[in-house]
Amino acid sequence: MNAHVRSSATLNLRTHSLIAFVLQPVEPLVDWFETLDGWLARSPNFFANKPIVLDLSVLDIALKDYRDLLRDLARRHIRVMGVEGASPTLVGPHLPPSVTGGVEIKPEPAPAQTEPVSQQPAEQEPADPQPAKATPPNTGCSQTLIIDAPVRSGQTISNLAGDITIIGRVASGAEVIAGGSVHVYGAVQGRIFAGVSGIQDARIFCAEARAELFCVGGAYVTAESMDPKAEGKSVEVRLVESELAIRILN
Repeated sequence: MNAHVRSSATLNLRTHSLIAFVLQPVEPLVDWFETLDGWLARSPNFFANKPIVLDLSVLDIALKDYRDLLRDLARRHIRVMGVEGASPTLVGPHLPPSVTGGVEIKPEPAPAQTEPVSQQPAEQEPADPQPAKATPPNTGCSQTLIIDAPVRSGQTISNLAGDITIIGRVASGAEVIAGGSVHVYGAVQGRIFAGVSGIQDARIFCAEARAELFCVGGAYVTAESMDPKAEGKSVEVRLVESELAIRILN
């Protein structure tokens, strides 16, 4: 008689880190949702299929209102995977679990520049016809994602821990989301988000500007509000005193 011995199943355990977006609702929630809806109108798929954590540290909210908040977020296709800073009354069955120990992504301090960098919006011509010499920005990002292909409509390319370089165009309806800077060696017709990890000196460079939206560090400009002079040109987009400045490169 031959005995068949079944090997025991192996339980594989491993750790896995994810980069999540953290939303911090503030009172009044009506105004906060109005701002959120404005953002989603410009980029409806920004939060789709992404880990979302709610920071409730500055929000004093009752359980019923908290359930309503989660329901209203779900209606906008924002699924909350966990909460930070929540009181014990807001953690329980059928509610997102409390999460701790997350590490906020922040840039390293940039070295001091020996020469000031000219910060001039696109609509003004530089006074000096010679290009200014400036130290390249230090975004504090050590990871660069290189995409050696065009980004098609409906695609989202994300690298919250560093820069993104696209060798090709970014089609209408596509999104590129970077913690640092974004470099596109082609036309941009979709939406570009740079500095989403709090890097204030992040920049966007593209060879042909026809974007639906440019955003750096939360400040944004849409196709409707963009300077017509920059359309189709090679541009640099950066923050200047909390507002976007678009500089035509050629």
